[in-house]
Amino acid sequence: MTATVLKHNFPQNPSRHTASSVQSVLVPLDGTEASKAALPVARTVSQFYAATLHLAYVGEGDRNMNELVSQLGLTAEEVRGTVLHQRRGLPEQTVNELASELDDMLIVISTQVGEPFSEERFGAVTEAIFQANPERIVLLNQGSVAETWRLRQILLAHDGTPASDAATFPAAELAQAAGAEVLALHVAARGKNPSSQPGSIPAPQYVDQLQHEWPSWTQEFMNRMLAAGAPPSSVHFQLVVTGGQAGSEVAEVARERGVDLVVMAWHGHTNHKTCATRVVIRNAGCPVLLVFSQNGMHPGAADE
Repeated sequence: MTATVLKHNFPQNPSRHTASSVQSVLVPLDGTEASKAALPVARTVSQFYAATLHLAYVGEGDRNMNELVSQLGLTAEEVRGTVLHQRRGLPEQTVNELASELDDMLIVISTQVGEPFSEERFGAVTEAIFQANPERIVLLNQGSVAETWRLRQILLAHDGTPASDAATFPAAELAQAAGAEVLALHVAARGKNPSSQPGSIPAPQYVDQLQHEWPSWTQEFMNRMLAAGAPPSSVHFQLVVTGGQAGSEVAEVARERGVDLVVMAWHGHTNHKTCATRVVIRNAGCPVLLVFSQNGMHPGAADE
């Protein structure tokens, strides 16, 4: 991490309420341990949203319910209170069909579901679902989540553009439900021109030094995030600014701070192996919630 030059805090209110923008949480499973890694996150998140947890079998062949539970390697406790789906057709087709049928759906999936393409790509099933640009999707690597996953600190990646605002409300909403802190991270990319997107608030030129314009920029930046999310009395925000490559900086801050979830906006351009989104997913050491934004470019998009 090249620099952390300022922080800004709002008071925290310990009162909580249940998030409600997600009604259905869907976990695609293929019977492997890698796919089951998503279950602790999905179960916990569904509780925060008071949402129904859906499990979709995306492996090969038809099974009756008992065979299917066994095929997926699940216990009776793990399937209690869930809805189990099995359909014919391609795995991504199953997920797309469920997405059109289920209200306000969030997908939670391991990066390793399906046959691997290459080191730079996810498993075939994950990749197909990922490339379909779902509105909200949580991706995680096997081994990055404990069996009893908890949500105590959220890292919100924000580059000062209106496109990034798409991730603000989801981050604040989860933080309120979980009583978690939101660490808002702005990465000021070195050597690049400020965003020309209308409504952007680019950081001051000198990232490594506290300049006189930092206080006003900080207040404007935080006001934007709070306007798109929760009031300051409900969520504890902390602002950190670094300079460097967006993907690597977000991942490094996530690891150093030991955050439990990264939340960032994206607009679906993820083919290049060095794109910021994939760098964060591979290296953050925690699940990553992507919120699809149709408004311009997401943090680090220039790297794609």
